[in-house]
Formats: sequence, C-alpha cells, structure tokens
Amino acid sequence: VAVGGDKSAVLTSVIEELVRFRTKVRHYALALPETADAVPGEGAAGAEEPKQEQKEKRKQLMRERKPLLEACDNLRGELAAFGIHIK
Repeated sequence: VAVGGDKSAVLTSVIEELVRFRTKVRHYALALPETADAVPGEGAAGAEEPKQEQKEKRKQLMRERKPLLEACDNLRGELAAFGIHIK
C-alpha cells in the first residue's frame, strides 16, 4: 500500500487483478485443442477411430491441466476465508 494512498482502493485493485488472473488460468485449463488436425479415416470404422483418439487426447489434456483448476479453486477458497467471494 502506497503511503498516503487509499488502502481500500488498492485492495480492490489487487482483488480485481487476482480475479482476472484466475479467470485467464481457468480459461486456458478448460480450452480444448482444435480438432482440425484430426485425420479423416476411410469407411465407417476409420471414421470412428479419429473421434476416439480425439476423446483420449482431450482426457489426457484435462488430466494434465487438472492441477491448474485445483489451484484456481484453492485460491478462491483461501480468499473466501478473508471474506472475498469469487463467483
């Protein structure tokens, strides 16, 4: 807090920045890759395989990004203990 500054305004700015950061991290963690790189298969069986591969890639990606989502939830919980509620 700057000397002579309004502590309330500074705290509000810090909270807003934390919320913006958390939102960006959550959006990144929940974003799925484009499906344009899927290779179309031939025939009915070939068409299903890329879909299954895409599902597996998405599941793996979400497993890798789960710690980011958990960190966002933890931050929200810790701020709630101080009376700051992020919805």
